Amino acid sequence: MSFPPALAAGAEALLAPRLEQRIVPGLERMQRALDALGRPERAFTSVLVLGTNGKGSTAALLAGVLKAHGLRVGLYTSPHLVAVEERVRTDGTVIPRERLTELVASLNAFPDLSYFEALTCAAVMEFSERKVDVAVMEAGLGGRWDASNAVDPAVALLTNVGTDHQNWLGEARTAIAAEKAAALRGLTAIVGTWDPEVEPVIRASADPRTPLSLASQWATVRPDSSQLTADRFLPTPESGLGGRGDCELSAVGSHPPGVQAVAFRIGSLTGSAALPLAGAHQRANLELALAGAVALVRHGLAPMLSAEAVRRGIEGVSWPGRLQWCTTRDRRLLVDCAHNREAIAVLAGALDDMGLSGKLNLLFSCLDDKPLESMGDLLRPRVVEVTVTPIRSPRARPLDELAAVFPGCRRATSVAAALLDLPPEHPTLVTGSLRLVGEVLAEIGEVHG
Repeated sequence: MSFPPALAAGAEALLAPRLEQRIVPGLERMQRALDALGRPERAFTSVLVLGTNGKGSTAALLAGVLKAHGLRVGLYTSPHLVAVEERVRTDGTVIPRERLTELVASLNAFPDLSYFEALTCAAVMEFSERKVDVAVMEAGLGGRWDASNAVDPAVALLTNVGTDHQNWLGEARTAIAAEKAAALRGLTAIVGTWDPEVEPVIRASADPRTPLSLASQWATVRPDSSQLTADRFLPTPESGLGGRGDCELSAVGSHPPGVQAVAFRIGSLTGSAALPLAGAHQRANLELALAGAVALVRHGLAPMLSAEAVRRGIEGVSWPGRLQWCTTRDRRLLVDCAHNREAIAVLAGALDDMGLSGKLNLLFSCLDDKPLESMGDLLRPRVVEVTVTPIRSPRARPLDELAAVFPGCRRATSVAAALLDLPPEHPTLVTGSLRLVGEVLAEIGEVHG
């Protein structure tokens, strides 16, 4: 099958000229485009997922649970790890490259749309065409002016509020909370967690017409104490996942590394599942996802939940780059997309909980707007040898600045070179940037779709 030259170039090439307008406040461009397109977003129910960290995992878990209950589900997330097509999925299947390219090309009539705005329009057009019942839409960096906020949600979810993208959202955590909470609207808005600093801001900034509650008022998720969760252990040769040297620990229990047994309660409904995402933070993300599902049921927008379907939905989720074990050239990697101070702190806690602190090497890089020093402070005590590497981004942190935070580290010339020269004595933690994780997964062939 052949395509015109413009389409053969792919969606990424067509989107490239829009990068200069990457972050442009205001929803007017989106509203004009959606009006001209016939308001495709009104053909389905939407759930908007906001927050600093955990948005993608929460969105993927909610989409999985809804799909397991027989709904046709669209999932729109950002950013992508390897290919831009990853951002748009229907019933778990990534949009074909050619289809996304056609959709992006059809938006040439709207040259003022930014990169993210164009992708958001393409997603809602696809979901309308595919006749999805529900679309789970992950916000980009903000809330109030985020392109996803041009789609009226039935339910809005807020995972948490941290300190990322401060150049755009404000220096103070309260300012960031206000920007994100301004998009909390619809029939119901649910917050995963808050604290005395941001709770008053969230309450004041959310739509006053929308009931606001905590996820724990809808659902609870706890470790399943009846089973030993294997996310506490390093993989071993016997598991087929290849631990090394003094890092080898036995992974006993019914689940492989990277999976944790959880028990959930939704009203009087109880059940258990093997959550294929490691770490206590993923239990919080699952709790918010289940709360979103219950809210849809309560408003007649989803069928009644069953424990068996909830279990299947949870266990069927694949969300790469989140405490994910991989192998390359007989070396074990633990890749994680943590890319800001709060996410690295959560990762550090997960390493402690899983007994991995002091038993891993580190491959690190980050973008130039990230708090490199505080990220380094959290990681240095928990790793052995460190390698820093450049990544393919105009916003990449210079290698000299990376090395200054990790005295005595090794310097790689590229991600590919770093992977060819991993120290053999310990598995390697890969973290600091989604760009880094994406490059690593592409290099080792761990591409999910």
